[in-house]
Amino acid sequence: MKSTICIAEDRVACEPSLKILLLSLNAHCPGIEINLFYPPANQNFLAWIEKYPQIRLQTDHLAQGFRWNVKPQAIMRLLDRGFDEVIWIDSDVIVTRNIAPIFSGLESQILLISDEGRDRNALNAHRTRLWDLPVGRVLPFVLNSGVFRATKDHYPLMQRWWELLQSKEYQMAQQKGYTQSPIHMKGDQDVLTALLVSSEFSHIPIRLLRRGRNLVLFDGIFGYTVGNRLRNLFRGASPLIHITGLKPWSANWRMDRPIRLKDYIERAYFDVSPYTLSALRFRGELECDTGWMEPHCLLSRILRVSGMGCQPLVGLPIAVLADLVRVGRFVRTTFIRMKSRIKVGRVGGLENIP
Repeated sequence: MKSTICIAEDRVACEPSLKILLLSLNAHCPGIEINLFYPPANQNFLAWIEKYPQIRLQTDHLAQGFRWNVKPQAIMRLLDRGFDEVIWIDSDVIVTRNIAPIFSGLESQILLISDEGRDRNALNAHRTRLWDLPVGRVLPFVLNSGVFRATKDHYPLMQRWWELLQSKEYQMAQQKGYTQSPIHMKGDQDVLTALLVSSEFSHIPIRLLRRGRNLVLFDGIFGYTVGNRLRNLFRGASPLIHITGLKPWSANWRMDRPIRLKDYIERAYFDVSPYTLSALRFRGELECDTGWMEPHCLLSRILRVSGMGCQPLVGLPIAVLADLVRVGRFVRTTFIRMKSRIKVGRVGGLENIP
């Protein structure tokens, strides 16, 4: 099976992370061809990329102004050029070891993708219905399109996905921003989820990249649990680290004004993210500003020193605190539900008394 990795980026501000991803792939996956769509590439970037023959810079432009929404278009371009399998990776991902074993041996009809967590409120079916599509199955998890694998078998899915992403309704929703957009149009992955739940594509088997084992989805305080840290400590680092939310290479790290304790802890946690710690290895090869890799507050300095540079240990105290908060919320929610059911049961019993 002829395979390639696909990366597309049109934001110059994300060039540091783009370079880090390319360097990590070059270091850990030397046998896999990388096709990069990067329209803003200037002469400095072109000179930099010449050192890495594994990377093929695509000069033809994808649809402009679509940002991350170009994924299905980029994948179809490569499938049209003869590739049997395309592995999409967002530019805010770093690779820590060879990812080939994750994707090898998969049947062509399987869509391998990451997830953001459990869909406890059956919102996936709601997403599908809002697109006026019939529901064909239930997916108990929310998909994340940061890393996924598509083959020629998925070409019709990519076509339909691209069609909806270009729709007037979706484009208008994107202009409103994430918080103001309806649930089925917040991002490309909401549209993809809606399609995979629909009866049209419910036949496509889905396999998930497993949290902790295959992927760390670092999306804030709750993004890297104690359990996943212990797994990585004893069984090795996850081969993929995806940092969502705050982008350390473009964040404003100035803390000259008082901020809430919660915000301070969250910023310190991003400052010691496994993404940043892994990126330190490539600092000398980036040929751009790398000051953002330094610790920016006292707490993050303490965490880096106490963790001895070991990714699962650096930030562990905050992860413990986050897990305790998560358990507390679960217990509180469970108690409220049980109390409500007991109350309803009592009312029902009284109503049945003659």
